[in-house]
Amino acid sequence: MGGYTKVRNKMLDIMHKGLEKALESCDQAEIYGERSDVLSIDLEREEVKKVKHVKSTGIGVRVVISNKIGFSYTTALENGKIEECVEHAIKQARVSEQDPNFSGFVSSKRSKRSYKKPEKTFDNRIIDLLAVEGGSEDAIGYCKEMLTGMKKYEVKKSVTCTPTEGSFAAAYDETYILNSEGIETNDTGTYASAGIMVVASEAGGSGEDTSGWEGKVSRMLGDIDFEWIGREAVKIAAGSLGGKKLKTTQIPVVFSPRAVQSLLAYTLIPQLSAENVQRKQSPYHGKKGQEIASETLTIIDDGTMPLGVNSRKMDGEGVPSQPTSLVEKGVLKNFLYDSYTAGKDGVESTGNAIRSFDNLPTPGATNFIIKERESSASKEEIISEIRDEGLFVNDVIGAHTASRASGDFSVVVQNAFGIKKGELFPVTQVMLVGNMQEVLKDVEMVGNDTRQIYNVVSPSIKVSKVQVVS
Repeated sequence: MGGYTKVRNKMLDIMHKGLEKALESCDQAEIYGERSDVLSIDLEREEVKKVKHVKSTGIGVRVVISNKIGFSYTTALENGKIEECVEHAIKQARVSEQDPNFSGFVSSKRSKRSYKKPEKTFDNRIIDLLAVEGGSEDAIGYCKEMLTGMKKYEVKKSVTCTPTEGSFAAAYDETYILNSEGIETNDTGTYASAGIMVVASEAGGSGEDTSGWEGKVSRMLGDIDFEWIGREAVKIAAGSLGGKKLKTTQIPVVFSPRAVQSLLAYTLIPQLSAENVQRKQSPYHGKKGQEIASETLTIIDDGTMPLGVNSRKMDGEGVPSQPTSLVEKGVLKNFLYDSYTAGKDGVESTGNAIRSFDNLPTPGATNFIIKERESSASKEEIISEIRDEGLFVNDVIGAHTASRASGDFSVVVQNAFGIKKGELFPVTQVMLVGNMQEVLKDVEMVGNDTRQIYNVVSPSIKVSKVQVVS
């Protein structure tokens, strides 16, 4: 860690110089810094296609002059570059319009909460992997473990499974925040991710190949079972062969954690952003305290969650992270706030300012958690309860086309399985059409198979009726 410490000290020194320079001409100033160290391996079929090891830094400067805001950023740490960056931000502030809604940067004096480092967000094994010369060889070894797992999964003799692409990455990052209102804080974290895509084909079959993908992201290297990723990818691909068509109808649908994330990332999460609510671009404007979902649903955003992929001791403005109850037994309790949107509503920031060094903060989710219930059933139990017709959806494609304002969506189903008398069979050429607000109201059951997929932490969910289009 000696090399990291040396660069960290240099980074802090540069940021302090930038703050001092800015305060010569500004009412308030904020300096945000990031450093990252990323090792990545890309596979093509079973061969290593690319090995990259990239170290990067960036500093963003935000200044205020008479409630006019300016912003600039730099990736250079050479002498004088931070001063140039500050000068650009000042020039931008001077030509900007006053913002009457801006109530100032986060203040250490106004904060009622203290910083607490979330558990299990830093892994020395990842640091060691990044630090040694042979780290890429170890990383390639993890890719080989995925391929081994893939070959261990037994399929019918007539079925051939081929890996098309895969990847492994290990990363370390640091975040720093200084401002003129007394905030000075930083955080560090590690990440590892892996995934593989497999294509299955069957001799004498329909001639249609099916693909399957599985992957995982975790803060801790030991939390990833690489062979399991390979086995699951084959299981999904081979299990999807011989898909049948369904008739167009409304039936119960069970969404996997991955499908839940794909949908919520483009519908409910932006709809609960205070920024979109204030702009009246969310159907939940004016709905706080009202029932917006099935009482089965309780949703919390928690930036302090142990092992959380997006857990940090503070958000992008230096506000201490916290758990925030958004939906409680179907009732809308709160929105996702950064300091700017919180000021407009006269409330406290929920610690949900999301940003990087090259952009301004905006409200967003950290770890968006759909809570299991005490009575939660397994995925298998949920499926077995569907005695007539139903559908299990592993993932969806096209959720990015959903309307944030209305919640309407039309998505293609990927790796889906029809349900008949509790049994699964592969289906093909299926779309789902619906409205996210209605889907939330029709949630009947949540499972106990919770996984974190990017920023969503969710189990499988059963919805009583969704329009299926063949």
